[in-house]
Amino acid sequence: MLERQMTQIKKIEWLNRNLTLLMMGRLLRSMAQGFLVIIVAIYLSKLGFSGVQIGLIFTVTIVVSLFFAILVGFFADKYGRKLVIIVMTVISAISAAGFLFTTNYYILMVLIAVGTIGRGGGAGSGGAFGPFYPAEQALISESVKPAFRNHAFSYLSIFGTIGSAAGSILALIPSYYDNLFNLGWRGSYLFLMALASAIYVIMVFLTIPIEESKNRPKRSGTFKISWSLVGKLSITNALNGFGIGFLGPILVYWFFIRYGANTASIGILYTVINIMAIIPFLIAPLLAKIWGSVKTIVITRLFGVASLVLVAFMPTFLLASIFFAIRMMVIAIGNPLRQSFVMGQAKSEERATVASLSNLPQQITSSFGPAIGGYLIDLSMVEMPLLIAAAFQFLNAVFYWKFFKDSNEE
Repeated sequence: MLERQMTQIKKIEWLNRNLTLLMMGRLLRSMAQGFLVIIVAIYLSKLGFSGVQIGLIFTVTIVVSLFFAILVGFFADKYGRKLVIIVMTVISAISAAGFLFTTNYYILMVLIAVGTIGRGGGAGSGGAFGPFYPAEQALISESVKPAFRNHAFSYLSIFGTIGSAAGSILALIPSYYDNLFNLGWRGSYLFLMALASAIYVIMVFLTIPIEESKNRPKRSGTFKISWSLVGKLSITNALNGFGIGFLGPILVYWFFIRYGANTASIGILYTVINIMAIIPFLIAPLLAKIWGSVKTIVITRLFGVASLVLVAFMPTFLLASIFFAIRMMVIAIGNPLRQSFVMGQAKSEERATVASLSNLPQQITSSFGPAIGGYLIDLSMVEMPLLIAAAFQFLNAVFYWKFFKDSNEE
């Protein structure tokens, strides 16, 4: 009996005020991302923009994210992770609000790119996305003991998934209210943009009370970091980036064009996946303890590749949804483990920098996908975006195993 009570105490030993605030922030941000990732591409399509134009917007968004990623990593480790999160969240709030005032293609491109509007928040992602994310990763690792890091990242992913599920439900609004506030079909979309902006403002006030250690180690020089680790992560992330570029918002557009799925259908699918993803996030630390983080990550990624190929050839939206849901359930296991593994390999004083620099190649390579994917869909080569994504994610799994199979897992 005493042993069971001690075990229960251990399970919550890692939870503290910082992590509680970070979880609440992750939930809210994921809620906004959850409906933005569904509605933005469809909103742009309904405004009359082509697949190539939509893909180009998200390509530009990725390029802009490169700039932010570099700044976030270096500034977060040098001047504070919390400050960076607050600044990036304010930018997102302003960008989302900007949708209320324009339909101009180029202005929308700027708003989406600067605010990272409509990227991330996909089904089962756990909200682990955004140019500020390297700073958040480092802040999470700083707030928990190494022994409980997998648990912390897993539970943060759970909160993110709950938020994404709520956001996916909100994405149903445009399908059921086509003249909200007497603004025609745009009314529902603009309401959600305003809601996203409000959510980001609330997040700022949640982030302010987070305590950041003033005595944490700091890098002695700008370029004195673990370049070997950064190099290995960069190669695997670059390969993954090629695949990710053909998914994300373009995948929503793919469902819309391939099966005629509307925001309600896609919203329901993403909601179901996000709710189901809580299970893999819960079992991720257990599987990591049995197989090790690296082996678990590689196995789940390979399964995801096989199921993505099946999705590409499904004749109906229902069948595609089933296989896509299965895929997302399995690869969700690896999401918190990858984040925790990187933080465990990096030195404490360079965590944000390592995270941002190693993700830089992924941002670069993923920039090719949206425009190319949109072009292939316009050419009616609808299976190709998913098949290309599967091929690169297979290579990602192979190289991940090659580079990290003998790594010590803290």
